[in-house]
Amino acid sequence: MRTVILAGGTGKRVFPLAVNKPKPMFRVLGKPLIQYIVETLKETGLEDFIIVIGHNGEQIRDYFADGSEFGVDIDYTVQKEALGMADALKTAKDSVGDCFFVVNADDVFEASLIRRMLEQHKKRSAGIVLSCKPVEETWKFGIIEKKGDRVTKFVEKPPKGKEPSNLAVVGAYILPKEIFGYYKRIPVSDHQYEDAVEMFIEDGNLVSAVVYDDFFAGYKFPWDLFTINEHLMNKHVTKQRIEEGVDVSEKAVVDGNVWIRHGARVFAGACISGPCYVGSNSLVGNNCLIRNHSSIGDNCVIGFSTEIKHSLVGDDCWLHTNYVGDSIMGDGCSFGAGTIIANFRFDEKSVKVSVEGKKIDSGLDKFGAVIGDNCKTGINACLSPGVKIGPYSIVGPNVNLREDLEPGKMILIGKESYVVKENKITISPEKKQELMKRLMRYRRR
Repeated sequence: MRTVILAGGTGKRVFPLAVNKPKPMFRVLGKPLIQYIVETLKETGLEDFIIVIGHNGEQIRDYFADGSEFGVDIDYTVQKEALGMADALKTAKDSVGDCFFVVNADDVFEASLIRRMLEQHKKRSAGIVLSCKPVEETWKFGIIEKKGDRVTKFVEKPPKGKEPSNLAVVGAYILPKEIFGYYKRIPVSDHQYEDAVEMFIEDGNLVSAVVYDDFFAGYKFPWDLFTINEHLMNKHVTKQRIEEGVDVSEKAVVDGNVWIRHGARVFAGACISGPCYVGSNSLVGNNCLIRNHSSIGDNCVIGFSTEIKHSLVGDDCWLHTNYVGDSIMGDGCSFGAGTIIANFRFDEKSVKVSVEGKKIDSGLDKFGAVIGDNCKTGINACLSPGVKIGPYSIVGPNVNLREDLEPGKMILIGKESYVVKENKITISPEKKQELMKRLMRYRRR
């Protein structure tokens, strides 16, 4: 059975992380998300793939080529415009058999999901096999109603109080080739696929579903990466692993499940408290603290006295005397000394984030900044909770950034923000000596 992997979206909801690369190419623990999908599918025996690419899709094609390096076979189709899942599947119409698997390139799940769906398909000979899991916020998902394992209704994002059940559809599907005929009968929209499945059900065809209880997370918004990163780190960093060629000072502390890749250096006074990941050829400077599921990319310099907490830092980033908390940083970023990312509101409420012009509640009370590739900050800059910075942008010295910054922009404090006047404050030598005497008294205690 061939598997269609959908990787053609533009990633507008994860801005600024997908401006320069396809959303599934975001790296976690040194691998792009789509590679985890390929490896999971291969684990179940599925090795024949069609990847539907679109926005910056040549990066996916260049990375995987024909798939031979990864032990699989890969063909590609191109979705020229992001018009939803049904439109993406149409590009693979002539390349699939009578039935085929469909998964999203940036959904992370366990191999048990695929195995159970294959078993269900074989046992029931169903036209469509879905998977589902119970959720609380039913209005955010496609919801199904089922009797036994047979699906009787499929509603996309039902209004509160009108949901047929609490079972949300998980993003993995077995579909028959007949589904393409249903697409022709339904207008193009973001929910064309879901409407086609509902019409398939109404025509009396068999649609079954398995209930899946293991891990599943989709990369829909930037903060979803925190959940995915934690899961992958807990799964793959299960012990302390320091590769050959790593230089860790005797005066540094590496505690717990920490994976440090070859060529990295950890200087005296640094502390890495696992679970954490440090990429190849990266440098962790004196008195740095890296902790709580933080992931550092390749070729980074985490300079003197920087703290990184529960954050993802891309490749080739340079930091110095900074605090980075609950944040996501693209590749090639550079922070001036004293730059701080604030990650906690004064009122302690969850952080709201602007997504496509609307404020979305992240549901997180600790959430810092989302920073695109090749951004810089000046000394003593401050980034407020939930702000996003587009690629190739600069936040100048002493700026307190409270709103999102578009790509290719620079924000500076102008001269009108300063007042210059005569200095009428003096400190006499006698006053200085008096203060010194007070300090010396404290010293003797």
